[in-house]
Amino acid sequence: MKHTSSLLRVTGSALIALALLAPLGPSQAAPGGAAARVVLASEPRSLDPTIDTIKTSLVITHTILEALVLNKPDGGFQPHLAESWQAVDPLRWRVKLRRGVQFHNGEPFNADAVAYTVDAFLKTRGEARGWFSFVSGTQKVDPFTIDFVLSEANSNFPATLAFLYVFPPRYHAQAAAEFGTRPVGTGPYRFVEWTRGNQMRVAANPTYWGAKRPAIGEIQFRWAPDASARTALAATGEVDIAQNIPPAQIERIERSGVARIETARSLRRAFIRMNLGNGPTTDVRVRRAMNHAVDVDTIIRVLFRGRAYGRVAGFIYPGFEGYQGDKLQPYKYDPDLAKRLLAEAGYPNGFEITFWHTIGRYALDKESVEAIQGQLERVGVRARLQGMEAGAYFSRISSERVPGMNFAASAPLFMTPMYHPLIEFRNKLPYAYGANDVTTQFVKEAIAETNPAKRLRRLQNLERYIFEKHVPWIWLWDYQDIYAASNRINWKARSDEFLSFEDVSFR
Repeated sequence: MKHTSSLLRVTGSALIALALLAPLGPSQAAPGGAAARVVLASEPRSLDPTIDTIKTSLVITHTILEALVLNKPDGGFQPHLAESWQAVDPLRWRVKLRRGVQFHNGEPFNADAVAYTVDAFLKTRGEARGWFSFVSGTQKVDPFTIDFVLSEANSNFPATLAFLYVFPPRYHAQAAAEFGTRPVGTGPYRFVEWTRGNQMRVAANPTYWGAKRPAIGEIQFRWAPDASARTALAATGEVDIAQNIPPAQIERIERSGVARIETARSLRRAFIRMNLGNGPTTDVRVRRAMNHAVDVDTIIRVLFRGRAYGRVAGFIYPGFEGYQGDKLQPYKYDPDLAKRLLAEAGYPNGFEITFWHTIGRYALDKESVEAIQGQLERVGVRARLQGMEAGAYFSRISSERVPGMNFAASAPLFMTPMYHPLIEFRNKLPYAYGANDVTTQFVKEAIAETNPAKRLRRLQNLERYIFEKHVPWIWLWDYQDIYAASNRINWKARSDEFLSFEDVSFR
């Protein structure tokens, strides 16, 4: 099937009109009262979701752009810009779109905008490349109905629409690469300004279509990779929400008198990807040894002070379809077994390996990696740490297959047990270090299965293969998300890390 949308040409007069309808300028005041101040762990590289898919970036993007469906706070999804969907046949899904929605610059939200957006996702060279590779094109049925034509059957299709953030075609085409620095969407907030390295401002959209209108007139985002800096900002009342507060700093927040602690069991799972294409980690015995060499329980007890959940097994979260519970037994800490496996693989004296990781992106990421480095050393694996700022790190590991191993802490962007297989275990995708022909075929068969019981069995077989036979990861823990929240706001943490500013209000 051919794509029905094409890059829209914009005349000179239209460009002038679009410029007048661009995001709010720095001098324009935000309606609706005082600003909420938020500090995140890392600054976005882009607010274009085809380019930057990192959750701290999407926290901001999500206030401006909207997707066809909306993830629920604790799992599942619901209609949003799409009102309904149905499978016309195995390779065609018909989506009914919401009427009466406009982008911030006045462009209409309709089937043309969705078709244009699908093209943008299919053509991107950013981190979302391949995410919608099962879509071969779209066909407009009427102004508010569009068919998605698939290249392969995909029972998971509706859930993936939670990441199809819709672009205004004319502005997106005009802005090109600059869209990620001055985005326009349909969301509850409009972009105002971004001062690199300092802050970003978004203002309430006074004409927002949704039932929940923003109660706060402006949000000011800033970034502090250092956890102690985020804690200090919250404890002194300089911010209203601070992300990733270390367990050791909880008491400081509680003593401050100006802020409180809010927590949620996170859907974010920590693990370590291993390069299966070169070096010692090509041998599955080495990969098993690495799992037995890491003492996850001690890291949780000592470093996280019990505020994490593990040791985890597999890739399906508790409460998700197909979760196998005790049927998958986590790898036990057994350094003697790790040494024996290394010797069997031809490394009786261990080896050196590069260990890539973020600094300040995740709770205690640097400290966790240093603890793991020490534990690996005890079995002869000498890890050379390569710590990087989050933006540079994700750009590096997604654009090439870095050698050795890399620390990951991934959370689903659409609420389905297929999320990790779709992103991590299909060949040729940016983060698919653990993919091979077997996992790729497993994933293809699982997403094509329309019978729920059969799909469940395929999914569980895939998980057992990956966890018990393939072993592409070192499995670690699930996080507890810990935030500091100002006593002047009403706000609760969600398990999916989106801050849901529509529900935030001042006391």
